[in-house]
Amino acid sequence: MRERLRDETDPLVALTHLLQLCRDEHSVLWAQAADPDIRSRVISAIAPVRAIASTEAQTPLGAPLRAALVNALAVDDVAAVSIARGLAQLLDECFRGSLAASFRRRSPYRPAVGDPIPLGGPDIRKIIEMRPTAPPWRLANRLDETRHIRLAGEWATQFQVVFDYTHFHALQGIITPDTIVATCHPNRSLEEFRLPSDPTDAAFPVGPLNPRRQHRLIDALIGQAVHAGASIVVLPELCLTPSLARSLRLWTRREGGPQLLIAGSYHHLGAAPARRRNTATAWVRGHRRPMTHDKHSPAEHPINEDIQPQGFPELRIHVSADGWHLVIAICRDLLNPQAVHTLAEAGANLILAPAMSERLTPFTGQIAHLVSSGQALVAVANNPAEWNHAGHPEPHHPARALFGHPGLGQQTRLVAAPDIGPGIATMHIGSASISWAQAPSATRSAQHRNASPAAPLAPLPPWAVSLADTLHQRYHALGQRLHDPVTLRPAAVLVLLTEGTAGLQVTLTERAADLTDYPGRLTFPGGGQDAADNGPVATALREAAEEIGLQSDSVYTLGILPSMTDPESKFLVTPVLAWSSHPQYSGALNVAEVTCLRHVPLSQLSARHDDEDLPAMTCRPDSTQGHRARLGVLTAAVLDSVAALLSAHHPA
Repeated sequence: MRERLRDETDPLVALTHLLQLCRDEHSVLWAQAADPDIRSRVISAIAPVRAIASTEAQTPLGAPLRAALVNALAVDDVAAVSIARGLAQLLDECFRGSLAASFRRRSPYRPAVGDPIPLGGPDIRKIIEMRPTAPPWRLANRLDETRHIRLAGEWATQFQVVFDYTHFHALQGIITPDTIVATCHPNRSLEEFRLPSDPTDAAFPVGPLNPRRQHRLIDALIGQAVHAGASIVVLPELCLTPSLARSLRLWTRREGGPQLLIAGSYHHLGAAPARRRNTATAWVRGHRRPMTHDKHSPAEHPINEDIQPQGFPELRIHVSADGWHLVIAICRDLLNPQAVHTLAEAGANLILAPAMSERLTPFTGQIAHLVSSGQALVAVANNPAEWNHAGHPEPHHPARALFGHPGLGQQTRLVAAPDIGPGIATMHIGSASISWAQAPSATRSAQHRNASPAAPLAPLPPWAVSLADTLHQRYHALGQRLHDPVTLRPAAVLVLLTEGTAGLQVTLTERAADLTDYPGRLTFPGGGQDAADNGPVATALREAAEEIGLQSDSVYTLGILPSMTDPESKFLVTPVLAWSSHPQYSGALNVAEVTCLRHVPLSQLSARHDDEDLPAMTCRPDSTQGHRARLGVLTAAVLDSVAALLSAHHPA
């Protein structure tokens, strides 16, 4: 050891030699570590070295310092390994700046067993506002490590571990007490993805069924995350195409955009010979080259992911100038215990993971290990919100996100959502506060419209935007799926608002006189739920198309009203409120059910108006009764609710 130190000028190499001696003679070191007399002699032995090192901290090891190191190892009655441990701690303390520079010169650095590896520098106690639930690991350093260096163990043979300093300065400041991490969740169900018709078949490529709509949704969600203050944004697995992932780089160029954007992952064919891959891409502000990660643990259930991982999988650790060790993982990569152990040993302390999993609960133990062993911060973005299985009528709703934080009681927190609509989850680093925010109403409405409408839709008027937000806040949980009642039949009606010469008006149908339910009454278009309907919105739009020929892509869905019991027809009816500037009709009235169609001014829907005030589209009523009396019971109740809501939103 003395011969090695006599000629070594690199502090990193000298420190490695000392730590290797600590590893080789750990039994002797443990025997002497608790002896106060030994500790006193070690302090005295390294005092001359400390005096010289304090003047050479930013330079290679000079001859006087090297000589002092050699002399310190020759103290009588103290094992050399105990002195070596004290010298290693001294070099680590005095030359920590040089250590980072030495690793950067080796980048991309691939350590073998026994080689030094860098450890993350941030002290989590200075970043979070609460006391960590697990003691920081640096308070109990192992024998083969110091605060900034550890020797690689046998785990280095399991994966190709790479320390990458390419984004060293671009990642500086990535985590502060004020940092907010956001995960975005664009998709509702597996029906929005390209998947084989037989779920047992191998699936490749998996991706969004409608890339253009997916792009709009993702842009809206990223914008929502940025508006919420997020500087780190994580998208889910397989929610992108390669071109969409590349285009999202623009977000890190925009003023006020995120500093780091994990652009999900996508299926693609690698270079020749072609290899099926699942790759995550990340964009960093101020840097042109992306960070990437190839998934090495393919899914087998419930989706058989047909990718071909490389034989010797890579774990790439991106090091920042302030000591953060960023790792991108994809879904099941975090269920591989060897991979998680390797990440913990390599000092990974910021793990961001796109996921597409039916359940996130199995991930909690692995992530808790990363948090407790390395004080890591973890964010997992999951997608979609609903999973359906053959033979299981009830869909499964997994957690939308999973966060790991040293300040959380169990080190992890699953994030559920009140419904399956798009939204974002956020975690504030300083306070460990976690929240869920639903997507804006315009994003939700886009999922109820045809992706390619026959004619451009006019923008929503301000009152309609305000009303849609109120409906969502009050009743958003009502619109996911019609309940399966015991004695009532599920149904939905469309309450379509338009602008007329007399102001806001509603579309009503006059029912045929020979019908069993509501003969001759004025009602909304609507009817019973079909097995293929995915919720009340689908039912209402389908029934309107069948009864009055309405084109669903010419209306905006504003929201859902509470379900009501129809006392005459024994339906459980969910009203769906919608608006259109110019409703389009592609077919004629269904004369078997509808006698005529009326656009009735809401201002006339009161007891003082009679049928002479009721405008007709294709016919006039035969009766001279007041038209309020001719409304169906449920129709009248719904109109009263709509009028009450509009009084707070519509200017008229």
